[in-house]
Amino acid sequence: MKTLKLEGDTSIGFSPDSFPCGVLVTDPSRMITYVNSYFTSELMWPPGDLIGKSADVIFTQSSRIFFQSYLIPTLLHEKICEEMQLIIFNAVGVRIPITVNARLSEDGCIYWSFFNASKRDQLYEELIKTRETLEDQAEKLMLLASTDELTGLLNRREMKYRSTLALEQAARSKQSVGLLVLDIDHFKKINDTFGHLEGDRVLKELGGLLKGFCRQTDFVSRFGGEEFLIMLPDTNKSDTELFCQRLHKLIAQIKLGDSGLTVSIGVSISAKDISFTSLFTQADNAMYQAKTLGRNRTELYLNA
Repeated sequence: MKTLKLEGDTSIGFSPDSFPCGVLVTDPSRMITYVNSYFTSELMWPPGDLIGKSADVIFTQSSRIFFQSYLIPTLLHEKICEEMQLIIFNAVGVRIPITVNARLSEDGCIYWSFFNASKRDQLYEELIKTRETLEDQAEKLMLLASTDELTGLLNRREMKYRSTLALEQAARSKQSVGLLVLDIDHFKKINDTFGHLEGDRVLKELGGLLKGFCRQTDFVSRFGGEEFLIMLPDTNKSDTELFCQRLHKLIAQIKLGDSGLTVSIGVSISAKDISFTSLFTQADNAMYQAKTLGRNRTELYLNA
């Protein structure tokens, strides 16, 4: 039975060997004067290998530095340290993470309790992995929620959201913005003639072509069915017209039998504060005008 003096003249008797943790006592010179059976049963240290030795013998180099530079000064000032994280060696040199609590007594002795933190570290690692998994799943869900499954382009909702922000920014910086509405010509005939799998192939190939052709600052969307939208921030009429000319030639490289794919494009360009709905309506009307005038062409909204 070990009797430890606590505060004042009060003492309490207990058996440290019954504790589910390591109990260690060092004298004012930090020599070990007592260890409980935990050090033998769990850490494989025979008591004779520790009693009379410096406490440094059980600490790793980094923990010794922390012990000397922080833990001891804190004890001298506060008389107590709680929940300190250190690493010790067991008797065969295995590194074990521990949580340390220590109290400095009036006679200069330090009473230590060591709790094995290996399982807690494992729990931390599992929690970190779980968090990373959840973050990865959340990122995938966000991607699914914002993109078109077939083409990988922005979907209708995400296009409206990003375009609205871009228009607000353009209005503040007094920049012009171009919006293109592209509609595949005779898409129903493509499905009826070649089948829906071929129609999906055309949509997917066109989506990849548009994404590769546009700038990183442009927004490209499959807005619905065979209709695609492209928003061109900080652009003007002449640059947009040249962009559309090149786009028609590029899209013609997508083959349907012996023919190249064609699209009708409507364009609206605005240099003033305008809502996405209004800009889209203008470009959509211009696209239908292109359809009326024979398809495979670009029309600019007349009042733009």
